[in-house]
Amino acid sequence: MSSPEPDLDRVVPAEWSVTDDDEALAALVNLVVVLADNKFFLGRRLSEWLSGGPSLESAVALAAIAQEELGHARALYPLLEEMPLVDAPISLQRGAERERKYCMSALSEPWEWWADVVAALILVDPALTILFRSLENSRYDDLRQRAARVPSEEVFHRKYADGRVRDLARTDQGRQTLQRRIDWMLPEVLMWFGPSGEPGVAALKTQGLIKFDNDEMRKTFETDVFPVLKENGLSMEVGELPWKRWSHLQRRMA
Repeated sequence: MSSPEPDLDRVVPAEWSVTDDDEALAALVNLVVVLADNKFFLGRRLSEWLSGGPSLESAVALAAIAQEELGHARALYPLLEEMPLVDAPISLQRGAERERKYCMSALSEPWEWWADVVAALILVDPALTILFRSLENSRYDDLRQRAARVPSEEVFHRKYADGRVRDLARTDQGRQTLQRRIDWMLPEVLMWFGPSGEPGVAALKTQGLIKFDNDEMRKTFETDVFPVLKENGLSMEVGELPWKRWSHLQRRMA
């Protein structure tokens, strides 16, 4: 995780006891805004497809998921106001309140295909959940309390995602379309966890703010998601990850 703004004048009051480590503090602010923005834009993109799903039942379930994603974002944004940092990123209500966004590029624009919805549900959503699980024992009380309820709510999201993957993969055309969207999203999702030994994540782990490092989160994601894709005849081949195009600050493809 990186500092949300590289030139900010940091002010760390003595009474703010989460950390006295500047690098960990900057990484913590980045962690909060990255999680919140990704949840916000995931919910936003899902909500745009409420009338585009394959059935009324699917649309009703997707609406519930979208609302929960937006709710997770709304729970996180107030933490930015607590941070001992001048000019921390402001909360998003409509998505246009600030120019810089901290979401994956796959979430930054509306999707063209239902397969994009399914790919995001099986790739992006589980990636976010893994990071929330890494916060369940965080010594930052306010963040830990907000993170604690997310994994239980994500159980339904995952069941829904697994079902939609199976639905699309039943036909050759559906499976091929989904494969193209997975090929597009997967490299960025794997990079979202950050490169091995990333200093900000290392500082967060040292300070007891998160449980897992970059490689542990990425491995957990692969162990969780890849078997579902394989069972449905989908490939996870991504080749060498394009780290030169990676923005550590926004945690997205540049």
